[in-house]
Amino acid sequence: MHVDLAAIALATLVAHLAWFAQDRAYSWVAGPYLSGGVFCACMVVAGLIFGLYERATLAARSRILVRSATTLALGVSLAYAVLFVFLYAGASRWLGLFVAAGFVAISLPARLIAHNVLTTSRVRVLCVGGGEPTRQAVDLLRTRFQGHFEVVGHATIPSGEPRGRVHRRPPSGCPWLGDVGEIVHLIRAYDIDEIVVDTDLTSNALVGEAALACLAQRRRVTDQATFLERLLGEAPAESITAQWFLLADVQASGGYEALKRVIDVAAALAGLLITGSLFPLIAAAIRVESRGPAIYRQQRVGVHGRVFTLFKFRTMWQDAEANGARWAAPGDPRVTRFGRLLRRTRIDELPQLWNVLRGDMSLVGPRPERPEFVERLAQAIPHYRERHLIKPGLTGWAQIQYGYGASVEDARRKLCYDLYYLKHRCTDFDFAVIFRTIGTFLLGAR
Repeated sequence: MHVDLAAIALATLVAHLAWFAQDRAYSWVAGPYLSGGVFCACMVVAGLIFGLYERATLAARSRILVRSATTLALGVSLAYAVLFVFLYAGASRWLGLFVAAGFVAISLPARLIAHNVLTTSRVRVLCVGGGEPTRQAVDLLRTRFQGHFEVVGHATIPSGEPRGRVHRRPPSGCPWLGDVGEIVHLIRAYDIDEIVVDTDLTSNALVGEAALACLAQRRRVTDQATFLERLLGEAPAESITAQWFLLADVQASGGYEALKRVIDVAAALAGLLITGSLFPLIAAAIRVESRGPAIYRQQRVGVHGRVFTLFKFRTMWQDAEANGARWAAPGDPRVTRFGRLLRRTRIDELPQLWNVLRGDMSLVGPRPERPEFVERLAQAIPHYRERHLIKPGLTGWAQIQYGYGASVEDARRKLCYDLYYLKHRCTDFDFAVIFRTIGTFLLGAR
């Protein structure tokens, strides 16, 4: 992002100094600071919408090229719209060409270089522990990050320590190299770059001493849950313990909550004012195809387990769930033809702006689930109820990373993203999710 800002600012400055300042015919063009600021802001917003700044984008050259092109097209178009329509300022087409040239000449090569470094450099990893968490980490690194991470082996606590014997069982294809007391020797002998510790061993005194020794050797040390969070953008539910919630500090500050509420109210009011005129037309179209109310009311579980009434445009036939609630599925026969259009465009969610205004929901957060599903999922998935520590959202990190879910396994995967959001939520993250939602659901970028 910083490289983009520098490239765009430099391009607009060069355009004004080398082109417009020498020709009086361009005296109407907006100044370098105004135009530079607008182009920088719009390009960053476009990059967030298309996921240009995500780690997954750097992992594939095709993603870099496609998302850079779409970001450039949308960003320049937005900038011209803001300058002409909202600021009543002028902007020459040459300015857009300078910005495009600067972006292609600086930002695109920088991303390709970063991609090359990411895919060719190798990080040698030593795992501490030999239980199921280590097995999961080893399998993940070897299947999804084989080109970047190399698992050298694993070390364990001595067999006389609690759980020591259990952790001598080597993960498949991951040799045992020694005990954690030999960690400094192992780092030097095997040229280790990073040490990943089983989450359930982080409180062990010997592991703590070994971690300090690793830091003294200038090697990165992380627990397994944090390590996977950094790589995947999710918190693996199977690796999370009660200690994770203590270290995560999931209770956000009052200032953040207050600001988020102000943004929620402002955005909900603006959304209802802008889209309110469409509500009668949508309702009429729903009633033409199927009898029954156009607005569907459904019980959902909110913050701290409180049940509230969620509003949405009805997309199913009347009495479609007379035989009981069940998850939606692709090609669900309960959904009407117009309902499919509403779901595909997410227009059916617009009435939930009223839930946001009432305080039942927020713009960003875990999607609220139905009480009957919550009971079932809470029994099958560890820590599922912890997603109710915060308000549910109109959109969320899980929605843009995973999409719809229709099974217990889907709910488990989405919980990983919800817990990641729970730990890392902040205003910047919320805006990133909102912009990314536009790209995911409206523009098809994912």
